[in-house]
Amino acid sequence: MKKITVISLVFLAMVLLSSSISAALLSEEAIDAIKSEGFLANVDDGYLTYAEFKELVAAAFPGKENLISGDGFVTRSDFIVSLVEVLGLQGEAAKFDEVRTMAFDEDQVPEPAIGAFSLAFQSNRQLMTYRYGHILQPEEPITREEAAHAVYMALNPPQQGGRAVTAVTADAPGFNTLFTSAGLVWTLNNIIGDGYIGTNQDGYYHPRMIRRMPTLENGLMQINSDGTMSITYELRSGMKWHDGEPVTANDAKFQWEVMTSGAPVTSSYYEHNVNEVEIHDDLTFTIHLDDVVGNAEFGSSGYAYYFGWFQLPEHKFKDAFEEAKNSGNWDSFVDFVNQNPIMTGPYKFKEYREGERIVIEAFEDYFMGRPNIDEIVIRIVPDSDVVFASTLAGEIDFGRYTLTLQQSLQLERERPELFETYYTPNVAVDMVFLNFNDPDNLAEPHPIFGDPRVRQAILMALDRDRLNQIVYFELADPAHTWITPLHSMREALDGATEYSYDPNGAQELLAEAGWEMNPQGFLEKDGRVFEFTLAGMAGSREQEIASQLIQAMLRQVGISVKVDLKPAQVVWANVMPYREFDALLSGWGYGISCEALNYWHTSSIPSEANSWGGTNYAGWANQENDEIIEKAARELDPEKKAELYREHFALWTHYLPVLPLYSAPTPHFAKADIKSFNSGYDNGLGWIIYNWYFQQ
Repeated sequence: MKKITVISLVFLAMVLLSSSISAALLSEEAIDAIKSEGFLANVDDGYLTYAEFKELVAAAFPGKENLISGDGFVTRSDFIVSLVEVLGLQGEAAKFDEVRTMAFDEDQVPEPAIGAFSLAFQSNRQLMTYRYGHILQPEEPITREEAAHAVYMALNPPQQGGRAVTAVTADAPGFNTLFTSAGLVWTLNNIIGDGYIGTNQDGYYHPRMIRRMPTLENGLMQINSDGTMSITYELRSGMKWHDGEPVTANDAKFQWEVMTSGAPVTSSYYEHNVNEVEIHDDLTFTIHLDDVVGNAEFGSSGYAYYFGWFQLPEHKFKDAFEEAKNSGNWDSFVDFVNQNPIMTGPYKFKEYREGERIVIEAFEDYFMGRPNIDEIVIRIVPDSDVVFASTLAGEIDFGRYTLTLQQSLQLERERPELFETYYTPNVAVDMVFLNFNDPDNLAEPHPIFGDPRVRQAILMALDRDRLNQIVYFELADPAHTWITPLHSMREALDGATEYSYDPNGAQELLAEAGWEMNPQGFLEKDGRVFEFTLAGMAGSREQEIASQLIQAMLRQVGISVKVDLKPAQVVWANVMPYREFDALLSGWGYGISCEALNYWHTSSIPSEANSWGGTNYAGWANQENDEIIEKAARELDPEKKAELYREHFALWTHYLPVLPLYSAPTPHFAKADIKSFNSGYDNGLGWIIYNWYFQQ
């Protein structure tokens, strides 16, 4: 993760996509150290030759250079096998009987390099890094920068020990997302839990507890002749629950039984589409689904999403479950689960003091290696100003969503010697929802916004660069549709129409739509002045400033805007679900694999028929779009799915059910002596937290 002041991660991602190497973001500290020591004449993204490799080993490990031989470029596999030999770690590497790197393509590692690669990605080594897309590319040449990183880590291995402190403003109502959906619980479960898959900081999926991601190509995903679907999961060997018991396929089947039993879980739509869980052996099982479902390989619903079915060890909870199921009284079972989190992740639950703190400790048997930091303390501090003051005083070691963007910038200015501040790309987009219907009578079309030319003109009249400059200090990235490049359908973004700031072009479109300027300087059509109310959330600095800027910008093209900011609870509980707005300024978030079908189908328009539970708040009803996103949700071929999304984005950006503005980054911070720190949007603080360490 790079600091935003150096280069935007999203921009970097797009650059790397066009590169054949797509090198991972490497430690600048490591590269600078190798340069300063003169171990390599050049440290760049060029390929390492065997002559340079021998020179590097001779400088860093005198007397070991005779172990290096070969011609041409050094592959990543040959490099790590040779480095392990140079370090005398062959015996340690030999303990791995299967590859353990959590890379998407780890099944491509040649057998002689399995132990070396696995050792290289253990928390106490960290010799190798992932390339863009969370891949290894084991048979591709290694770069000089990657080699420099490996040698630096070999000379300066991670240190174990210490306690890291963070803070949150809300207590946890429980400790398992199966029964509690609060944000802190999700964050905590990302640290103490694990699951089938994970996502990296760039939004790419990769295997965690499973050896391979199921696909049609590798045969682990199958479409059956009767239209049903089967998915097989291969668990890694040797994994343990926090109480030391082995993880088995039976644990997955048990959790599925709980989630389909009538227990009050947070979400179980996926599990109810599964008609059978077939156990092959302790580490292999197949689930059979009634229908073909897009993204079915993720294998779980909602708040269990990244954990698969590994939040409830059978040996711990089966008796309590059977008792609750037979009695129909779930309260004691839910309480038992919520208060006894036993999972499989890098940290395990140690202590909870209500309203004060949660303490978790390193899990010695984690399959990627014992976490380097002994304990993580999560302080519960309701007052965000107190949290910020404590951070400035050095009492907080790291944070995600702990500080506002403005506070993060202040921290960067005032304590640069103590903290590194990061601004991680986000999937959330700030948008202006434009209602297709009259909010006073949803059965009627909106008197102004029905014409797509009007919606396009409004977007063209907004100077989003200036909005970004003033609202988000130029740290946000422009948005052109409802997803950002972190979404799994990022390749389809070229199907979207991008609208530039063009007030003259906006006025031309409005004139085409029949709007003419009246003597008072406002647009008018058929005796109606172009005027609407922009709703938003009071108490939000960003929304207060943005709404005023939008009001002023639209006034320049003859549109009158009234701003009406309401308490957040009113907006979420009334304005959005009941569509009580002309226009609404709001944020928009989603999971990086969420389907358009969930948001932009006609059936998702909030109405009495769906108990006002839909998310198509703008009320966009388009049959062509409905058919496209229905197909996309069922499509398993990535290329065909991307093509369907291109069609969807083309329609979406023509009709513009909402006006996309920008995507603001998520601010994170960590003390400068915490190394290997990383945190992405969709993976919480759990992303490689086992690799973090304090450098003394």
